[in-house]
Amino acid sequence: LERGQDRYKIYCSPCHGMTGTGDGPVQKVGGLNVPRYNQDYMRQYEAGHIYGVISNGSASGLMMGYKHQLPVEDRWAIVAYVRALQHSEAALANKEKQ
Repeated sequence: LERGQDRYKIYCSPCHGMTGTGDGPVQKVGGLNVPRYNQDYMRQYEAGHIYGVISNGSASGLMMGYKHQLPVEDRWAIVAYVRALQHSEAALANKEKQ
């Protein structure tokens, strides 16, 4: 997770923000519609789907692929870190509902 967090900070947080809420500096300046990782549909994605988006970019073309910048192990580490972000956000949301 530590490696995933480190790579996430470098490659993902500029758009997705530090906690995956889609509020990174690029989003704020460019006004892009960046997905939030804590949305239900995103939590339903298989790990392989997330890995594919990291590798090849998003279907919308908004996000570029990182297969040439990130080795396979780092892409999987980011997937694990994104899952950790999703779990922590879900736990916070459930706590707030109680």
